Amino acid sequence: MTNVLIIDDHEVVRAGLILVLRSQFQPKLIKEAGNEKQSLGLIKDIVFDLIFLDLNMPDSDPLRLIHYIKTCQPNTPVLVFTMQEESVYARRFYALGVKGFINKASANNEIVTAIKTVLQNRVYISNYLKVLLAESIVSGGTYNPFDLLSDREFKVAKDLIGGKSIAEIASNLSIDKSTVSTYKGKVYEKMGITNNNLAELIEVARMYKVI
Repeated sequence: MTNVLIIDDHEVVRAGLILVLRSQFQPKLIKEAGNEKQSLGLIKDIVFDLIFLDLNMPDSDPLRLIHYIKTCQPNTPVLVFTMQEESVYARRFYALGVKGFINKASANNEIVTAIKTVLQNRVYISNYLKVLLAESIVSGGTYNPFDLLSDREFKVAKDLIGGKSIAEIASNLSIDKSTVSTYKGKVYEKMGITNNNLAELIEVARMYKVI
């Protein structure tokens, strides 16, 4: 491994990862970015062997950023390193092409295992997620209703839950307000929520640890 990029808004997290990387892998170059904007130029200018990505950073859209990474560097493995709940987010991001999803609370040996796995161009799946996937297969359905949403619907749902208005969402996504309203309707329909009941959507989100 030669070049590594860590995209995370917490300096202490980046510092911890750097210690692990230097002690176990000795990369020649480690670049850091605290948000999406800071990472774009680095991704454009430098070919990385591995990219770490947090999912919850200010002024950043992880779905959009992963699409950008896969466009600029389709062969670079992305390892999602986050505090977000695996049962909510992992399946969606694996579908986008990330090679691994690991919780920041994981032990160092698990982090090392995840890095080694994705560097071998294999997919890393934690033991916890393996159990969830097995249960989903046995039950014959999805383990989380939010998996039914498209990427754009999921983004709109998250913004609605976060208290953003239709106008704010439209502005952030650079789309018409009518288009946001259409996505909103699809979210409620797929979630089985009637009368555009935001309180119910929030309750379902809490139940499945989206918030």
